[in-house]
Amino acid sequence: MGDMEYSGVSSERFTRAGEMTVYTSPGCFRCEMLKKWLKSRNLAFEEKSLDDVDVMADLIMRNAVILSAPVLEIEEALLTEDQIFDDDGAIKDALVEILEEAE
Repeated sequence: MGDMEYSGVSSERFTRAGEMTVYTSPGCFRCEMLKKWLKSRNLAFEEKSLDDVDVMADLIMRNAVILSAPVLEIEEALLTEDQIFDDDGAIKDALVEILEEAE
């Protein structure tokens, strides 16, 4: 893979159902984009709202700090908005490559 920003994320992790979570917030355009994009590739994921106090408590207990949505979690790796999208708002090529390897 070679991209440091994706350290700890392997294509094998994308193949296991239920291993992927998308953290969202209401009115988040990029959250909707990411969910639609994952669905178009038939990738299963769980959606959790950052407005849910239990979700935030769980993240805090795991020492995970999420400042903005969306965040994509694969097992223990959290990918932030900046790691998912490029400057033009498209899904980054490195993430596309990981997902294509898993298909």
